[in-house]
This record gives sequence, structure tokens and C-alpha cells, in this order.
Amino acid sequence: MKRTFWNRKIQGASAKSLKSLQFKLLKRQINRVDKTSIFYRKKFKSINFRPSQIRSLEDLSKLPLTSREELEKNFYDILAVPRYKIATIRLTSGTTGHPLRIAHSRRDVENISEASARKLTYHGVTNKDIVQVTAAYGLWQGAWSVHWGAEKIGTCVIPVGAGDTERQIRIIKQFGATVLYGVTNYHFRIAEVAKKLGESLRDYNLRIGICVAEKPTKRQMEILKEEFGYENVAIDYGATEFPGFSVNCEGDKGFHHVWADYYLIEVVDPKTHEPLEKGERGELVITSLQREAFPLIRYLSRDITVYLGFEDCECGMAHPKIDANIDREDFMTKIRGVPIFPSHVEFILAEFPELSGRCQIIVDKRTPKQEAVLKVETSRNVEKAMLRSLGEEIVNEIRNRVGVTFNEVVFVPFGTFNSKYVKAKVVN
Repeated sequence: MKRTFWNRKIQGASAKSLKSLQFKLLKRQINRVDKTSIFYRKKFKSINFRPSQIRSLEDLSKLPLTSREELEKNFYDILAVPRYKIATIRLTSGTTGHPLRIAHSRRDVENISEASARKLTYHGVTNKDIVQVTAAYGLWQGAWSVHWGAEKIGTCVIPVGAGDTERQIRIIKQFGATVLYGVTNYHFRIAEVAKKLGESLRDYNLRIGICVAEKPTKRQMEILKEEFGYENVAIDYGATEFPGFSVNCEGDKGFHHVWADYYLIEVVDPKTHEPLEKGERGELVITSLQREAFPLIRYLSRDITVYLGFEDCECGMAHPKIDANIDREDFMTKIRGVPIFPSHVEFILAEFPELSGRCQIIVDKRTPKQEAVLKVETSRNVEKAMLRSLGEEIVNEIRNRVGVTFNEVVFVPFGTFNSKYVKAKVVN
């Protein structure tokens, strides 16, 4: 697919020029928040830090980290603009704690729109497309980000929002939607309901699917292309705290490019918070470089990934890369003392063509042995005679590669896991 740059000057910039721009923006942002944000001014003062001490990008590590709990408790003190300059307020979904308030100025909204416009055009969306948004609107950010970006490039937007799957299918058909944006599992739900209705999604105009909230496996991407007739399936990564964060690399879907003019990133050890080297897996730390209303300075995102740094990519961009296999620290569970992320298991399951790649881990901690059951979803009808051997193979693969032994593998039919299912359940 031919890749189009919405903003060729910034998207096609070299690593050297992007780093230079980051340094300029970082100095400006640190100076600004020191003057305008009560919270950050106190934080800087507590370690006798002065903005003039920022003489390189590496000097950012002199500043203290910022936790989610601090953002929750200090909303008004963090604000770096007068309240009358706040254009809108958003809330996080609350999947990892209490909902978090985030404020945007009008300029912030414009920057999110710009970042989203870059992403959409890079994935092949044009002003001739019709984008159907199936993610929730309201106070959540995700749907609005793609909506603003689609409007910016002149695309027709159908803001359906979440739910009522049969209606989603009717609208896809009636309005000729060409781009479908939604939670990964909701794409599968739409496919399941379409089959029950006797509808073939391949007969419609859909050509691009954008998956949000969770990374689909390679096998799941193949299934989506088969079911919907998509030419391209892309992954959208970001959060309400850092909207307009990145774009899924078209050269290699296993990575995301982080917009270097909007965010500066680091990776630290999740436990010690010691800085890690490029190529090591750790917690993503985010500093917003142009955010006006609610700036982030060294924010601990709770997302675990690998930072690969700046390098020229075959897709034509040099914006820094992170691994698309992103684990949510809060989703991690332990089985007999061994930490395990659902995404690690999904990666292994994706290698089995009989499975969709979706699963649910259930750990019973009421017993000394902490019995663990793995529910896996099939992608097609599998003969009962094959299930036992398949289950044994799955248990062996996970034990050898992750170090955890599941007591039982339970197979469930395709479509069992809806868009809101919990990937890991602990019974205490």
C-alpha cells in the first residue's frame, strides 16, 4: 500500500533533526511548566532543580518521575493554563484504577487532530473515505481523537459509538463505510453477528480496519482480513493521558513510531525505576513536549514495552520506535509466584491455526497449588478427538516458553469472548 504523509516536513524528518527539535521543545516546556504549574514547580523545587539545568535530552533524567496517583490527586495544581483556557475535559476508562481527569486547551485539541490526521493518512485513509467509529464517545478520548483527525483530512465521519452490533452492520451497509475503527474484540463481535444475520462483510466497501485497546495477533489480523475484506489492518496505541501518541509502522506491524515532536520517551525498570538501555524491556515513561493544559513530565505509564530509539525505517520515517507487544503492568498476574501477562499467552496461541488467539486466564488462589485454567477460543470447528492433544501441546508450549503450567485448557467456540471480557481473573 502506498504510504502518504499528511505532514511531510515532520514525518519525513531525519533522526538528527527530530532530536534537535525535541531538545528545543523540551527546554521550552520545562521553562513553561515551572512558571505555570503549581504541581511541577513544587516538584522541581523539592530537588533544587532549575530549568536552566536542561542542557541536553539526557538531562531530563534529573527530574523526578510522575505517578498516576499524583495525577489523580493534583488535577488543578497540574494545570498549566488558566481554567478559562480549558477547551474540554476527558476521563480515562478506569480499567487500571479510578478514572483520571485530563484537560485539553484548544491548541491541545488541534495537536491531537494533527497527530491523528498523520496516522490515518499514513494507514491509507483519504478524504474520499467514510470512517465509522464504533468506540465509545462521551468522556473517553479514543473515539474523539480519531474523529478529530478524520475531520481534519476532510473524511466523512459516522460517529456511531459503541454497542448495538446489528445497527453497526446496517450502517456499514447503508452508508458504505470504508474504514472501521473500534476495539479489537469488537471487530470480532461484528463478524460473529454478521454471520448470524447471513451477511458477508466482504461484500461491502470496507478496506481498512483500525484496532484499538489491544493488539491483535498476526493470526487475528489474518482473520479480520478474511472476514471483512480489509486491505490493511492497523493497531492504534495511545491513552487518554497521552492521545495522539504514535502510529503503527506500515513497514513492520510489530512496532509503533512515537511522534517525536509531541512526546519524548524513556524506559525504566518497572520495580526500581532505574533507566534501561535501548532494546531493553521496561515501563514506558512519557514527557509531553507541546501539551498546554495538562502537561506530563516523566509520567510512569504502567505500559511495558521495548524502546528501540531513532532509526531510519523502510516506511520512510525516523520517529522513535517501540515494540507493539505492549503489556499493561496492571494486567499482569502471578501463578505460583511466576509473573505472566495475557499477551504472552496470546502470542503463543496465535501460532495455532485452530485458535483465534484470544484467551482468558483464571487463577484460583484459594488453594495452595493455585490451580490455573486457560480458556482458549477456537477460530473454527475442531474435532473433539483433536482437542485433547491440542490442549496438551498448548500446555507444553506455555510451560517451556513462559515457565507456567496450566492445570487445564478449556476450549470455547469463536465469538465467546466479547469486547468487554476480562483477560485475567483471580479467585481469592
